[in-house]
Amino acid sequence: MKKKSDPIRTRFPSPISKKAPKLSKEQKIRTITSHFTEILQVLGLDLDDPSLRKTPERIARMYVNEIFAGLDDANFPDAARLEEEAVATHGHHSMIVTQCSFVSICEHHFVPMIGTAYVGYIPHGSLIGLSKLHRLVRFFAARPQLQERLTAQVADSLATLVASPDVACSISAQHSCVIMRGVKDESGRTVTNYFGGAIRSDSSLREEFFRSIESLRDSN
Repeated sequence: MKKKSDPIRTRFPSPISKKAPKLSKEQKIRTITSHFTEILQVLGLDLDDPSLRKTPERIARMYVNEIFAGLDDANFPDAARLEEEAVATHGHHSMIVTQCSFVSICEHHFVPMIGTAYVGYIPHGSLIGLSKLHRLVRFFAARPQLQERLTAQVADSLATLVASPDVACSISAQHSCVIMRGVKDESGRTVTNYFGGAIRSDSSLREEFFRSIESLRDSN
């Protein structure tokens, strides 16, 4: 059985330090709380104010338990494959495409990017539950990210989980660093695509994937 680690699950690992100290969740929360207390004080905020008194700890718990939970390999979704006899009766292929919303954190400015991932694959005798695709997207989104890397990680790890190279992922997202700073463009969106296997080499399969995306968008 493969270990739950980035380099094995995907060929596009996040820049996670191998030299980082091994801390428990509570140790991480205490350390981040201390550092965020200092940050807020440097900004000139009064941490004796009732509204701010617990803010450093709130941020620390949010970082460790929620928005950066994808840094802990133990949180990789349990996505056991389900053998599906019906797949063989549907012809050469039956593409599955799912729409998944997500929120991640841009690793350049540590502000949110909010978007939608369209994840597809062609099964070869096995399927995974549809909810697992959502969990897969949100696992890799729950860490400091680049949209390009997130797109590749989702598709590449899915190929391992379903034992099929025929995978695709398209992500459309808004970046708060574009909305809040710099050009301050509230309408800006970015689209990134990753294709593997037959979907990469066969234009008709890519067209099917994008038609499925349009169908999902039209149904909203």
